[in-house]
Amino acid sequence: LENIAVKYENHTILQNISFTANSGEIIAVTGVNGAGKTTLARTICGLIKEKSGNISINGKNLPAKVRLRKSYMVMQDVGHQLFTDSVITEVMLSMKHPDEKKAKKILASLDLLNYKDKHPMALSGGQKQRIAIASAIAANASILLFDEPTSGLDYRHMKEVSAILKELAKKKKTIFVATHDPELIVECCDR
Repeated sequence: LENIAVKYENHTILQNISFTANSGEIIAVTGVNGAGKTTLARTICGLIKEKSGNISINGKNLPAKVRLRKSYMVMQDVGHQLFTDSVITEVMLSMKHPDEKKAKKILASLDLLNYKDKHPMALSGGQKQRIAIASAIAANASILLFDEPTSGLDYRHMKEVSAILKELAKKKKTIFVATHDPELIVECCDR
């Protein structure tokens, strides 16, 4: 990111944001409520278009539409990201080539396999959060953004999410985590 600025109506939300992220890194984005963590994540993945500056990969400038194809964002309120009538279908929806066996493996890694036939909206907040994370994994995007991925999760499930983020980083994904959770940051973030 080079000199990124984002405006909302007549207000500058972000200004002069520059940094480099490497594949295989888990980067924590922290700050007080309203500091712009979610806005930055939405801009990186192309959901919000920057007013100025460049976002590039390997020196190639990527417009918002291209970033949308290379990224996957798990929003804080995952209820707005769940669309299907079963957990397994939700995960397969994110796959270019739906693969039930792979979807089951992802669900098992997040302690969700027993809920594969349940309606996502019938589950707890923490389970919904893990479904959205499962969908992100299934999407196989090179840039993954998580907005408060441990909200609603107990310590055990936070550790599971942390382990999964580390596994994704080993697969050379670039991961951004907007969070207030110091335990998650210590557990898995590189910087």
